[in-house]
Amino acid sequence: MICSLSHEGVSSPAFSRIQIKKWPEICVCVPIVCQQCQDPPCMAICPTGARKRIVATGAVITDAKWCVGCKSCIYACPYGSPVVHPGTQKTITCDLCDGKPLCTEVCTAGALSYSDDKFAIEKRMAFAQRVASLARLK
Repeated sequence: MICSLSHEGVSSPAFSRIQIKKWPEICVCVPIVCQQCQDPPCMAICPTGARKRIVATGAVITDAKWCVGCKSCIYACPYGSPVVHPGTQKTITCDLCDGKPLCTEVCTAGALSYSDDKFAIEKRMAFAQRVASLARLK
C-alpha cells in the first residue's frame, strides 16, 4: 500500500508498482517486482523509447510522456513486472523510490528487502524466473 500511497496519493493495490501473485491452493503469495535487468528486454522492444533507466539508481521505468500504452514491455518482460496504470493506461514498474524503496522500510513481516549487490541481484532474478514460469503454467 505504501507504493500506491507514495506515488499516487491513494491506498490501492491497483496503483502499486509491485503486484502480488497469489496461489491460494498452496497458500503462497509472491511479490512481482521489476528485476532491473542489466539488458532489459522491455527497453529493447519499446517502440517509443519510453522505457528508460534512471542512471542514479539503476531503476528501469516508463516515461509517461513517451509511453503510448502499447504494452510491448509487458509482453517482453520475462518476470511479468510491468503493469498498466488504471488511470493513464500506461505501464508502470518499481522505480526504487530514488534508491531507497519505501516498501522495504515499512514491511513489518520482513518479506521485502532491497540490495544492489551482484549476488543478490542474480539470486532475485533466478527466483523471479521460477515464479514467472509457474504463473505461465496456470
